[in-house]
Amino acid sequence: MNDITPEIRKLFLKYNGDIRMLLQENPNVEYLYALSDIRENLLEWYEFNQEASLLQVGSDYGALTGLYSRRVKEVTVLDPNENDLSFNRLRNQKQENIRYVTGELEAFEEEGFDYVVMIGSLKAPYEEQIQKAKSLLKPEGKLILALCNRMGLKYQAGAVPDKVRLSRAEVLELLCGAEGNRGKAEFYYPMPDYRSTMALYSDHYLPGKGDLTHAILAYDYPKYLRFDLGKMFDEVCEGKQFETFANSFLTIWSCHEEN
Repeated sequence: MNDITPEIRKLFLKYNGDIRMLLQENPNVEYLYALSDIRENLLEWYEFNQEASLLQVGSDYGALTGLYSRRVKEVTVLDPNENDLSFNRLRNQKQENIRYVTGELEAFEEEGFDYVVMIGSLKAPYEEQIQKAKSLLKPEGKLILALCNRMGLKYQAGAVPDKVRLSRAEVLELLCGAEGNRGKAEFYYPMPDYRSTMALYSDHYLPGKGDLTHAILAYDYPKYLRFDLGKMFDEVCEGKQFETFANSFLTIWSCHEEN
């Protein structure tokens, strides 16, 4: 996403924090992804430990910071962009359990977090970023990662993907190693994607033929699609390949087998 922090801040102040009215009178998909409460659908269902500490890597306009602050005891937001942190602070000024730190993940030295969350904030080199994030966790901590799938049908149909996009196999190897013996990763598949989750599937509950015939509308689909997306999702579901071609992934990793 482009850095739209200055314009969002102006609008947020203009509308006195009324995000619903702001979005209604300023239709813009980037504003929607930055501010809408639909962003919380990605992890609203997850049962965080209420006494936990959480590190959010990447401020992301505060889209999920409020949710974290309501669900855990302590939240630390890490981002190299002071403007993003400033807007997050403004947006969540009523929450008293959030700490804002300016800096890069690579240089962050604190440890002992119950959760490290990277929602659309993974950067290259991926292996180093993941290992650094893991090093900040408690022994039983969890790394929560979301990103778009390079094989996702949404992007094959013409939607513009994130700069960082990996396949399921790449994500699994990144988290658990080539031998698959570095912990346990649970995969979830938000539809239509991780920024606008309307439905969430998992390896224990996958869609079947017909479930996505009328594929859930994404706000950033191009005007003209390259193929019938609903029909193609029917094909991959019938062929039991939904995990391969889902639009994005949400993974929860722990070094313990039981997750």
